[in-house]
Amino acid sequence: MIKKLVIDKLFGRFCYTININENDVTIITGPNGFGKSTILKIINELSNANINYFFKLDFFSITAFFDKEQYVKIVREDDAISFNDISITYAELENIKRFSIPWLRRIGPETWLDRRTGKRYYGEDIILSSDISEEFTDFLDGDSNIIKSIKSIANQLKEWSGNVRLISEQRLIRQEHNRRTDEDQIIEVISELPDKLLKQINTVSSEYSRVANRLDSSYPKRLFATKEGIGSKEEYESKLKAANSKFNKLNEYKLVDMTLIEKSRYNNKFAEALKIYFDDFSEKYKVFEPLIRKLDLFTQIINERLMFKKVQISGQNGFEVIDSDFPERKLSLNQLSSGEKQEIVLFYDLIFNTNSDFLLLIDEPEISLHIAWQKKFLDDMLKVADTTNLQIIVATHSPQIVSNHWDIQIDLGAEYGKEFDKR
Repeated sequence: MIKKLVIDKLFGRFCYTININENDVTIITGPNGFGKSTILKIINELSNANINYFFKLDFFSITAFFDKEQYVKIVREDDAISFNDISITYAELENIKRFSIPWLRRIGPETWLDRRTGKRYYGEDIILSSDISEEFTDFLDGDSNIIKSIKSIANQLKEWSGNVRLISEQRLIRQEHNRRTDEDQIIEVISELPDKLLKQINTVSSEYSRVANRLDSSYPKRLFATKEGIGSKEEYESKLKAANSKFNKLNEYKLVDMTLIEKSRYNNKFAEALKIYFDDFSEKYKVFEPLIRKLDLFTQIINERLMFKKVQISGQNGFEVIDSDFPERKLSLNQLSSGEKQEIVLFYDLIFNTNSDFLLLIDEPEISLHIAWQKKFLDDMLKVADTTNLQIIVATHSPQIVSNHWDIQIDLGAEYGKEFDKR
């Protein structure tokens, strides 16, 4: 994971040292044209090993420091760029990409489409991807030593960078290739989210069923073998209260169809059976626990923002938006405002699509957001980072986004001023 970025003469002018907060949020601010979005792009393209990107960028040198004291220094040298002293010219890089493969179609300056699978390859992935590299090598027109150098650089960058994902300012739509028509189509992202959440719920429900079946099938054997039971009515009521709290959470999201025993059913003759019952329920609940934490966080963040409506999650529909005053009235996702859609798409992506040990790059989160929402944004980001152990870097123009978190902010205007003062 990247720890620090030192940039010398970005756009021929700016010198920055960006220290990235570990397991926390880093905010980058600054005037237009100072390179906020470019810094996110640099980190993202390092992780993608997109060597071609650095030929298009105006800079003198970039040094990225990673875990375990690893680093890469990229230096611009006329028509060549060196990565830790391995030098590649633009002509060499482009020569490698002049090829003709029947099942690959170039659909953009740095984008190829595999006609067989519909998969896209970007930048140097066309050389590096393990699923096509062996076949691809036979078609390459280039020096094999240059190809080896590019692979060596790229593999190091990908390994050191870890998992990095850029969430751009355009979040509401995405482009997808339709293999049947061989054409690109525009997908409205929010329309896919209920089914995607339902898939996640179904996956966890399947694991719950597997654990429940294992425990239920071994219940008689464990009952006859146990010598420890519930010691008193007070212990029984304490365990029942804890179980009811978990049960209510399962029921809130309609995740399982089950009932709990009643408080009045305590009998010390069944002490061993009751202990196994509560222990089993606790183990079953653990299967749902990580998902429930995410569901709680998502509904809390979104429902604090929505006016006269709220998100309702269930194991039957994924999620729906309902009228707060008339819960039976379901609202179409298309009825939501642009800002509401932005927040739902962004926080869904952050909470449900991102695992731990990720560096998340978010560009201009303030788009379409009311000032009151902007002020909440960083607090919610910190909750997400805490829940998922993410590193997050946010680039923003908005002082409302920064709110009271100036201690984790890097102001590029001030950084440039420091360098200017040294002259």
